[in-house]
Amino acid sequence: MPKASRKGKDNGNTQLNEGDLPRSKQPTIVERGKKFAAYDKRGRLIILGYDRKIVQGYANEQRKLRSKRKRKD
Repeated sequence: MPKASRKGKDNGNTQLNEGDLPRSKQPTIVERGKKFAAYDKRGRLIILGYDRKIVQGYANEQRKLRSKRKRKD
């Protein structure tokens, strides 16, 4: 008889809220094979890379810069 477990899969570091941006403005990070892709809230690709921390950091900085530019205009 198979042993059923009510625990979910361990997905490691999935979507941790570590940034200082509000949740609605944070980029979405998606893992595809060995690569990580960051998308903005409209679904546009921001960056594609192999290291999640670098992708996350770059995407957050780009989001901050874009929001600052938008405020000035």
